[in-house]
Amino acid sequence: MRSVPVSDGISWVGAIDWNLRDFHGYETPRGTTYNAYLVVGSDKVALIDTVKAPFVDELLERVSDVVDPSKVDLIVVNHVEPDHNSGLPAVMAAMPNARVVASASGVKGVADYHGGLVVEPVGADEVIDLGGRTLRFLPMPMVHWPDSMFTYCPEVTTLMPNDAFGQHMASAERFADEVGTDLALEELGIYYANILMGLSTAVGKSVAKIAEAGWAPSVIAPSHGVIWRGDALAAAHEAYGRWTSNTLRDKVVVAYGTMWGSTDALARRIADGVASEGVEVSLHDLAVSQIATITHDLLEAKGLLLGSPTLHRAMVFRVAGYLQWLSGLKPAGRLGGAFGSYGWSSGAVEQISERMTALGFTMVGEPYKQKYRPTEDELAAAFEWGREFARAVKGA
Repeated sequence: MRSVPVSDGISWVGAIDWNLRDFHGYETPRGTTYNAYLVVGSDKVALIDTVKAPFVDELLERVSDVVDPSKVDLIVVNHVEPDHNSGLPAVMAAMPNARVVASASGVKGVADYHGGLVVEPVGADEVIDLGGRTLRFLPMPMVHWPDSMFTYCPEVTTLMPNDAFGQHMASAERFADEVGTDLALEELGIYYANILMGLSTAVGKSVAKIAEAGWAPSVIAPSHGVIWRGDALAAAHEAYGRWTSNTLRDKVVVAYGTMWGSTDALARRIADGVASEGVEVSLHDLAVSQIATITHDLLEAKGLLLGSPTLHRAMVFRVAGYLQWLSGLKPAGRLGGAFGSYGWSSGAVEQISERMTALGFTMVGEPYKQKYRPTEDELAAAFEWGREFARAVKGA
């Protein structure tokens, strides 16, 4: 297995997980990568990040394409989550002379995860000289764990920020411009929406810290997916600027569960009402659409309309589950509405409204609910309810 040059003296030596289909509960149909980078100076060699334990042999084979693993002098742990760090003990065994460093929080995380394994702390005031290449560090708490850290090589303006700027995408190509910038940006958005949206303040501060430190990366090499350079890097920066500032546009996501088709019929007519006002709309049946896709649609949307029939005096489990997913992502500053059908008892739309309010949505008007199968007149009323919501979105 071959390494891939990233910039002068830096090579990608990570692993490709073609078969990953679930990450933290959301779907990853394109798999992922566990990226690690070898930085070669005239005096020393450093490995930036490791890989998930089952992929250690793949990493070591790629390291061997550049240098004998036993000659590696430094291992940098940017993040202790197992997809990057579970392979650390095996990598250390293959690199017995390497000094291992992490952020102060990372030192504790490595010890906790690996049963007392001791590594050294490194901070923003430390520079490690490899000979013609230096490494500098910025602890970045909550991007996206307390231990997270960015590593930068100023001589070749290459930033290795672990999960920041990452995407879940397996490919033989290593750069965004090689797989196609539009595809890479789509996967960047899916990753951000489903992992980092709730941490947008911390992510925004991290981008500001990079500039404050005088770092000016021309290459950003994350721990998942493809590497950013050139015009693709500029596009990724621009997207992160929108997302960290929670810049929203006139768009509504309509998501719902259904039992006998009544809530489905309402959802479709409501979406037509939204669209009639010139507002972008996306429609998702939670039994069919992937939650990662729905949440990606919500990333820049001003509004969410959530629908459910009533089952056992409550919303159906897919709708409840999606609300639970959103509770960790904290989508701030959005309008909300609840709709649904019911039979001999109601309760779903009231639960949805209560939960969305608790999550920070500003609920617009009264929930829309319909007993049994809607008539044409009732579908027309649902259309008007969607129109009214769209008008609120345009006025927000």
